[in-house]
Amino acid sequence: MLCLILYSAIVTPQSKPMRVLVIDDDPMSRDLLRVLLDAEGYAVECAESGEAALTYLRISTAAPGLVLVDAQMPGLAGTQLAGKLRRACTPETLLLAMSASRPPGQILARFDGFLLKPFTMKDVADMLAERNPPSSAKKTPARRARWTVVTGPASRSPSNSRLISIAASSGPQPASKIDAHSHPQQTPSAVDVLLNSSSGVPVLNETIYRQLAASMPAPRLRQMYALCVDDVRQRIRSMRQLAAAHDATAFIRQAHAIKGGCGMLGATELYTLAAQLEADGLEAAATSGTEEVNSLDEFAAACDRLERILGSRV
Repeated sequence: MLCLILYSAIVTPQSKPMRVLVIDDDPMSRDLLRVLLDAEGYAVECAESGEAALTYLRISTAAPGLVLVDAQMPGLAGTQLAGKLRRACTPETLLLAMSASRPPGQILARFDGFLLKPFTMKDVADMLAERNPPSSAKKTPARRARWTVVTGPASRSPSNSRLISIAASSGPQPASKIDAHSHPQQTPSAVDVLLNSSSGVPVLNETIYRQLAASMPAPRLRQMYALCVDDVRQRIRSMRQLAAAHDATAFIRQAHAIKGGCGMLGATELYTLAAQLEADGLEAAATSGTEEVNSLDEFAAACDRLERILGSRV
């Protein structure tokens, strides 16, 4: 029902689907966002870098109505990319940054808003509605309270917009800390209880899983989770090498990438482990390497637990 409501709000018989450009260097995140946005009726194109996005916009016959940009990509990114996108798009284009963690304020200065992963398609629709509300609609105090104004240099933000931020979940959370706009963890099944991590962190966020299951066919859903687990395992192998080489910057970047994809899929335990390594990886990678290797072993075990839960649902 939710998907049908959102679709009708975005695509009507009298209008064309809104064009959306997703810019993200992580293939898993691009694929997942394409599937979710397609399911809501958007016309989606993806680019793997800021440079690729600008090339696409130069040859495109129509500007997108919405651009979703990974705020912490390597290469052309942040406020520099936002400025170039402003010139390549129309004034009506909504430019949103997204990331699995809050970037410094100056990175967001030229964006219209910020989405903290994991976010839902309803959050995207809400941001579009906030930017372009129906002419007859009046904002209520309750609606205005949903938005958080992001502080930053006003002179660098578009004069006809205000920078807004939405964090649907701020990452998977314990049920006791979740509010009305979060993704609450439902009562787990017996299988889920058995396969919880030793720390008690849920392996899978049930609400996010059900939302995804309602958005795509079961085979596609299984494929998305399989891609996620394979991606994490590849990054684990890379992180072992980076830890041995004491490459702290690349090590943390890999943890950040895991956090974004796993958050969107509700892989709560993997998200939590990635967040811990992103926060502590710089210090850990400067030491002998013992702690981060143990953490990566736990990462591998968490992949196994997620696969067992998903396998029980086939």
